[in-house]
Amino acid sequence: MLINGTCIRCQMDKHLKACPESASAEERALYEERLQKAAAESALLSAPELSGRMDAIQKELFGPPADFSKIKRHFNQLMLGLMPRMEEKLKKAEDPLKMALQLSMMGNYIDFAALEQVSEETLCQSLDRAPEVTLDEALKRRLQKDVLLAKRLVYFTDNCGEIACDKLLISVLRGLNPELEVTAIVRGSPVVNDATLEDAKQVGLEDVCQRVIGNGSGLAGAAPGSMSSEALSHMREADVVIAKGQGNYEGLSGCGLNVYYLFMCKCELFTRRFGVPRLTGIMTHEGQEAP
Repeated sequence: MLINGTCIRCQMDKHLKACPESASAEERALYEERLQKAAAESALLSAPELSGRMDAIQKELFGPPADFSKIKRHFNQLMLGLMPRMEEKLKKAEDPLKMALQLSMMGNYIDFAALEQVSEETLCQSLDRAPEVTLDEALKRRLQKDVLLAKRLVYFTDNCGEIACDKLLISVLRGLNPELEVTAIVRGSPVVNDATLEDAKQVGLEDVCQRVIGNGSGLAGAAPGSMSSEALSHMREADVVIAKGQGNYEGLSGCGLNVYYLFMCKCELFTRRFGVPRLTGIMTHEGQEAP
């Protein structure tokens, strides 16, 4: 999905806010000038690609970004502690696939790039509200049918902690089709609190997949033009693709593959596009128009 004015303004605001307080007036002016130039040249980019270019400018002028490794380990451990609670919901559910999808969408709340504050209390409340999330039943049945017929599935993860919910959903999908070959794709290098191979290992994501690989990129979204040949090959050969999070939607939307998108709407663009309140879970499909 190509970037639009709303996303450009959002990326500008976010990166300007990240300018160190210690920066001089000259450094601030240069930083803003270079961000403006990047924004002006972004017409053929997705939001994750523009964000990546702005991140590179910030790193060049002010050094490495904040280290989220400690908070990532914390949320991974927190979600592992909540696994029995989520597994109990699955056991009691009349439709385990529906419940797993709902939990997966609610887990997408853990996003330090899109939210100024991530509250553990709100996270737990979101997971408890999972059964209330409206789901397109026809689309869920379509996914179920596709999974039953599929040989290969690729699952693009998004954030730390949230990947515990992804692990549950993948387990349910493989329960539907035990012969299904699943490749989970995480970020190729650290970017804010997005999931990497280290996070996948901490939550045991490899226990439910044939393989877990990085996408070869440090962008906050799966943009095909920035992915490794290995990740691209798995994506293109998959019968079904599931992509978590707004960044992956922005990076992959328009690719023309059989992609199911799961995320929580966290910004103005997405709430307007889908006509829902902020922090609403969404399941949609490649080529499916928003309401």
